[in-house]
Amino acid sequence: MTTRLTVVLDEVGDRTPTMVGRYSTEMARALTATAPTGIEVAAIAAKLSDGRAARAEAQLPGLAELRRTAVPARELREAWLHSLTTLPVRGLVHATSLMAPLRREPSPGDQVTVTVHGLQPLSDRSKRKQQWFDRALRRALQLADGIVVPSTAIAEDLSLMHETGDRVRVVHPAPSSALLRAAGSDAALSLPDEFVLAITNPGALGQARRLIETIASPRMPDVRVVVAGPVQWGESRLAGLAVEAGIPAGRLVMLGQLDDAELALAHRRALAHLHVAEQDALGLSLLDASALGTPTVHPATRSLVEIASGASVAVEGGPHELAGALADLLTDDAERARLGLLAQDRASAFTWETAARQVWQLHAEL
Repeated sequence: MTTRLTVVLDEVGDRTPTMVGRYSTEMARALTATAPTGIEVAAIAAKLSDGRAARAEAQLPGLAELRRTAVPARELREAWLHSLTTLPVRGLVHATSLMAPLRREPSPGDQVTVTVHGLQPLSDRSKRKQQWFDRALRRALQLADGIVVPSTAIAEDLSLMHETGDRVRVVHPAPSSALLRAAGSDAALSLPDEFVLAITNPGALGQARRLIETIASPRMPDVRVVVAGPVQWGESRLAGLAVEAGIPAGRLVMLGQLDDAELALAHRRALAHLHVAEQDALGLSLLDASALGTPTVHPATRSLVEIASGASVAVEGGPHELAGALADLLTDDAERARLGLLAQDRASAFTWETAARQVWQLHAEL
């Protein structure tokens, strides 16, 4: 008899992937590849367009099934928050985010693990989104059979909020497998001779504003900044934010969304990677840069410091301090080379296959 693990996918299939979507896809793919004998892996996602579903399925070979609910993600999050569902999810379930079908009175054989990426949403925090996040986090702490977190720092924070016992498992994420596969491919991309790389994300206008504030700082070195990722959030455009901040024309090189080969090339050519997101506890961008030998300057949050383990420049303070630390790094070629090698060595310690096996072990222990 075959046992089934159902993976709850979140924010998958987008042309411009979010951090949550990237994590969800990578973990689901690795769980499928490492499934123990006698266990098949299926997935469920909120309502997806046919195009998004096709992209998700192409990224997740080997799934026994991909089910789509009749309602979109926003409605599904609210429904599951109140234990409502029109599409039952039974047995072993691993949610790749806080969107999870938790029940106060589960049926025999049901086992649900959830993933807590951090104590704040990775995207902009509207009042509605923050309220859902806070309620979903409390519900997970109360009802989840197991909780996966990306760092010891987050595990410690959760233990202060609620008695977690031995339900929490620290499972470090890993660099993008697709990015690493594409690193040796040819890419046609026009880049400045010398530049710093910054990456923007969908739904993260706050992060973009912090990037602009850092670049506009008087302590920022005189270097061009190549920006990969979205450049518009609603009515706000990165170019407009730059003009308002007084950043000279040509200082920013906005490339938009890059494919994996192009992004790998940008990382390899960059003098450094500037990562400004304070709420990022996953560290996916940090790990990608590290795997390709690009030293990163980033806020000294406990999670990012833990993931980097000394192979980066962790900065206490705000945009001005980030700009100053970047300026110091760019004047020291030997230090940049040293950090690049350390970063590659550190990133090699993390793989998605290892992460998936830790999740399988958690389910076995539960």
